[in-house]
Amino acid sequence: MVAIVTVASLVMKPQYDAVGRMVVVFHRDNDSGVLGFKGVDTSLLEDPEDRAAIDTQISILQTDALALKVIQDLRLDQNPMFIGGAKAVNEDRLVKLFHKSLDISKVKGTRLIQIRFRSPDPQLAADVVNGLAKDYVDHYYQSQFQVSEQISAFLTNQLKELQARVEDSQQKLMEYQKQNGILGLDNQQNIVTTKLADLNKELTASEADRVQKEVSYRLARSGQPELLAKLEPGSLLTTLRAQQDDLERQNAQASVQLGPTNPKMAELSSQLSQVRSSIDAEVKRIGDRLTYEYHSAAERERMLRAALEKQKQVADDLDAHAVQSEILKHEFETNRKLYEDLLQKQKELGITASLKSSNIWIVDPARAPKLPSEPNLVRNVALSLAFGLFGGMCLAFGLEKINEKTIRTVEQVQLLSPLPVLGALPLLEANSKNGAPANLPALSIYRNRALVSLLEPMSLAAESYRSVLTSLLLSQPTPPVVIQVTSALAAEGKTTVSANLAILLARLRRRVLLIDADLRRPRIHLAMQLNATAGLGALLKKSVAFEEAVCSFPNLPDLFILPAGPVTQPEDTELLLSTFKELVESWRQRFDHIIIDSPPLLPVADALRLSVVADSVILVIRAGEVGKDTFQRAQDALFKVNAPLTGFVLNGAQLDSADFRYYHSYYSPDQSKRLGNAA
Repeated sequence: MVAIVTVASLVMKPQYDAVGRMVVVFHRDNDSGVLGFKGVDTSLLEDPEDRAAIDTQISILQTDALALKVIQDLRLDQNPMFIGGAKAVNEDRLVKLFHKSLDISKVKGTRLIQIRFRSPDPQLAADVVNGLAKDYVDHYYQSQFQVSEQISAFLTNQLKELQARVEDSQQKLMEYQKQNGILGLDNQQNIVTTKLADLNKELTASEADRVQKEVSYRLARSGQPELLAKLEPGSLLTTLRAQQDDLERQNAQASVQLGPTNPKMAELSSQLSQVRSSIDAEVKRIGDRLTYEYHSAAERERMLRAALEKQKQVADDLDAHAVQSEILKHEFETNRKLYEDLLQKQKELGITASLKSSNIWIVDPARAPKLPSEPNLVRNVALSLAFGLFGGMCLAFGLEKINEKTIRTVEQVQLLSPLPVLGALPLLEANSKNGAPANLPALSIYRNRALVSLLEPMSLAAESYRSVLTSLLLSQPTPPVVIQVTSALAAEGKTTVSANLAILLARLRRRVLLIDADLRRPRIHLAMQLNATAGLGALLKKSVAFEEAVCSFPNLPDLFILPAGPVTQPEDTELLLSTFKELVESWRQRFDHIIIDSPPLLPVADALRLSVVADSVILVIRAGEVGKDTFQRAQDALFKVNAPLTGFVLNGAQLDSADFRYYHSYYSPDQSKRLGNAA
C-alpha cells in the first residue's frame, strides 16, 4: 500500500486550492433598529436559526445558476486548465466539473462561509473563488431590490383598497347612529342603563323586605301570643303577657291559702279575665297590622318587578343598537389603523432596503496559492502506512479468530475437558517452521501410516505412538484389556491409531486382537493390507468360526486381526449391537488386549453402544479440522452413557509444535551418526 500510494503521489498532477471567506449576519426580532426596522446582529453566538440560515446561503452558493454565471464571466468553457483535454463540453458537463472542484463550508464557531476551489492553475482557482463570491453578493442585492419593488407595488394596491374601505365603513357608522339616535355616549352616561340599575337595586331591597314581612305575617296567623311577643319585645302585648302570668300566679296562691269561696278569689278571676280579653284584642290588632304590611310589601315588589322588566326591554333595544354601532365603529377603526400602518411602511420601505443591504460582505478575498495542496507526499505515505498496518493487523486477528474455532494444540483440548491428553501424533505431510526437520526420515513409508510403528520404529511418529500407549497403560491401576478407539467424525485417524497401538502391543509380546467394528465403512483390512474374505460380519451371523474369520499378521505372531469382512446393512450392524458383547467376553480369555476400531460418534450411534463393553475409550481428534463445539458434543455424548473415556489423542499436530521440539533436539540421523563416531 505504501509503494502504490508513493508512486501515485509522485506521478499525480499538482492541484492548487484557493480559499476565500465571506460573512453573513441576520436580523434579530429583538432589535428595533432605525425607524422601527430590525438591524443586523453581529454577535458570534450560534443558534439553530443561524445554522439553518447559513446552510441556506451555502446551498444558494452551490446552485447551478451561480455556477453558470461564473463559467460565463470567466469563460471557463474555453480554458484548457478547467475543461482538460476535451474539445467540446456541454453545459451539464461544465456545471459538473465546476461543482466537482468547488467546496463550500461553514467555519465552525463563526458566521463565516468558506469558499474553496481546486485547479491545476493557482490563478484560475483564485479567480473562480472571487468571481463566485462577487456574483453571489450581486445576486443577493438584486434579489433584495426586486423584493422591495414587489412589496412596494403590493402595498400601493392594498392602500387603494383600504382607503375605499375606510370611507365606506365611516359612512355606514354615521348613518346608523343618526337613524337610531345614538349619541356615542358610554354606559356610565346612559340614563336607561342607570335607571335599570336603580330598579334592580330597589327590587332586591323590596324582595328582602317582603320576605321579612312574610315571616311576621305567618307568625301572626298562628294566633299564638307568645310568638307575637317575641316579634315585638317592648310592645303592649309583652306587658299584658307579664300581667297575665302574675295574676295566674296570685290566683294559684290564693286558691291554696284562702280557698275558693274567698272574695279575693273572685276579684283575681275578674282581673285575669280582663287581661286575657286585652291580650286577644292586642293579638288581633298586631295580626291585622302585619297582614297589611305584608300585602303592601308584596304589591310593591310586584310593581318594581314589572317596572324592571319594562326597563330591561328598553335596555335590550338600546344594547342591540349599541352593539351594531360598536361593530361598525370597530370596523372603521380597524380599517383606518391598517391604512395608516401600511402607509407608514410604504414610506419607510426604501430606507429598510438600504439598512438590510449590509448583512453580507466579503472579508477575505482569495489569493493565488504558492504551494500545491495535492499531492501531499508526507501525509499520503503516513496514511498509507497507518492504513496498511491497521489492515494487516485486522487480517491477522481475523485469521487468528478463524483458527481459534478449530482445535489445533494440546492446550486447547486441556481447556475443553477435565480428562488428560494421552499424546499428540505428528502430521506426517507437514513441513517445519522453526528448526524441525523439513521432512521426516523415509517419508515414502508414510503412505501406509498404519504400519509406521513397524516399518520405522525410530521415527517421530512411532515414538509418538509409544508415548500414547504408555499413557494409556498407566492411566489405570490395571492395564485395560478392551480398548475402544473412536472419533467425533470420520477421517480423523482412528484406524491408524488403532493399528499402530496394536502393533506396539504385539511387539511387547502380548497377544493382541485388532477388531474392525466399523461395519459401515471398514478400513482395517486396507490399512493392514489384508484380503478379507470373512470377518466380523460373518462371525456375527455365525456363518463361520472365529478361527476362520481372524487373520494373522506377518512378522508379528502375537497380532491377530478380525476385519469387518463382507457386510450387509443393516442386518450386520443390528447383530453387532446384540451379540458383540458375548463375543468380547469370550475373547478376554484368549487375548491380553482387544483393540476395537469403532465408527465415529456423531454420525451414527454404534460407537456409543459399543462403549459399554470397553475398559477404556480413546477419542481421536484431528488437529485443525475438528471444531471445539464438535469435540464438546462428542465428549458429552460419551459422558451421558457413562462410557469409560480415558483421554484424547491429538492427531495431525504440526511438527514445529512444542510437543515434538524436544524429540528433534534429542534424536536425528545426523545426531546419531555423530554419537556413533564419538563412541
